[in-house]
Amino acid sequence: MQRPTSNPHAEIVRRDTISLRTIVKYDPMAPRLTTPILVGKFVVARKPLADSVHTLYMIMDGRDVVRTQISWPSETDCEGATRAAASARIATVRALAEAPKSSKKGWQARPMRVKEAA
Repeated sequence: MQRPTSNPHAEIVRRDTISLRTIVKYDPMAPRLTTPILVGKFVVARKPLADSVHTLYMIMDGRDVVRTQISWPSETDCEGATRAAASARIATVRALAEAPKSSKKGWQARPMRVKEAA
């Protein structure tokens, strides 16, 4: 008869997860990756933060940085950030279109007076 073990899941081998007692040595001098990654259909640039174990993830919309965050972004994070940036762009264009068209206002409309020295 076999003796029951204290950890019943010890004999199960899985390659897609990390064990609870896994020890990983962190080398602060090791170079960290800076290549952009794809999250769904969105491009995310990454930048290691100096003197920290964290990496800054920058969600890109074309060449523009839409949002930055420390945690790994999900596809819904990327989608929400690009939608927010697009709506902000549309609001800016609308505000500029509704602005008055006069090019000179206030003090610029009046010619400057120059006092002559007597």
